[in-house]
Amino acid sequence: MNIKELTGWLGQWEIVIRDKNGKVIERTGLKPNLIMDVGLNMFRDVLNGVVTDGEIKYLALGSSATAPANAQTQLVSEQFRKVVTSQANAAGVGVLETILYITELEANGFMTQEIGWFAGAAASGVANTGIMVARVLYSRQKTDLETWTIVRLDQISRV
Repeated sequence: MNIKELTGWLGQWEIVIRDKNGKVIERTGLKPNLIMDVGLNMFRDVLNGVVTDGEIKYLALGSSATAPANAQTQLVSEQFRKVVTSQANAAGVGVLETILYITELEANGFMTQEIGWFAGAAASGVANTGIMVARVLYSRQKTDLETWTIVRLDQISRV
């Protein structure tokens, strides 16, 4: 019997922006992201037992439009960080959904250009802490007239 099995990690994200009345004013649709080298190493080290905490705990927004690169370990210019709102096993084998809700009063004082997800025991509410699992570019000036729901799907699957 010939068995050929590869495993892959697909990270995707979407932002849903609503006005004060709850009406959707923008929805990005699911977009792929770059899993950082430190994120891949964290996953490896979880399997190896070296890392015992691989949970995505925080999302951060930054103001730099520098292109994502494999070796980055933090946002270029972190401006806002918040603990994730919820996590749940999503539909399908090997899929995790992580959600962050940003209220109308949060993250309004800068132009968002970058988003990062941070995991591990060292991840805290302090900027540049934890393991940056993924980083994407997204450009929008958030205002106090809107809320953001940022959804992340991580899928570990056979390819």
